[in-house]
Amino acid sequence: MKFHQILLLGCLLLFSTSFSSSHPIKLTSSLIQTFPKSNILRVECRVFMDDFTYSMNDTFTKNFNALKLSEQDIEGIEDYFERYYKIIINDKIYTLAYESSEVFEKHNVISIKFSNKIPVIKEGDQICIENTLFFEDFDFLQSNRMTVRIPPFISENYFEITSLDKPITLNL
Repeated sequence: MKFHQILLLGCLLLFSTSFSSSHPIKLTSSLIQTFPKSNILRVECRVFMDDFTYSMNDTFTKNFNALKLSEQDIEGIEDYFERYYKIIINDKIYTLAYESSEVFEKHNVISIKFSNKIPVIKEGDQICIENTLFFEDFDFLQSNRMTVRIPPFISENYFEITSLDKPITLNL
């Protein structure tokens, strides 16, 4: 009986120290939508601020401060999303250009908005979404949820990516 108690305590200790940040939930939430009249792709992505700062610092920018973004921070955000969040339409990648961001400090969340001009979306087109945000940092703990709106083809659809090898492919 004593052995089982020691084993249980050891497992609990290992599990409780396996997280590298202050919260166990590793999640992003995105809204991806196209606007047919203007041929604009918009993406709004909400991430935990501490996770994003952890991922950004030293690779994409130095001393990232979501509350007061510098030009270097904005360039770092665009570079980060260029690497980890790809929108591919008919085999062409459309990079996300930073528009704005809003910090919800009380909730430890930053909402980042992007846009890009895209071609007219028509029947037979293929859109691929590769959202690998934070998988390098948090592996199997990470989950990326997305709501996609592509009128008139998709009024609203929900997706979840839980590993590096599962991009979303939409055949319109």
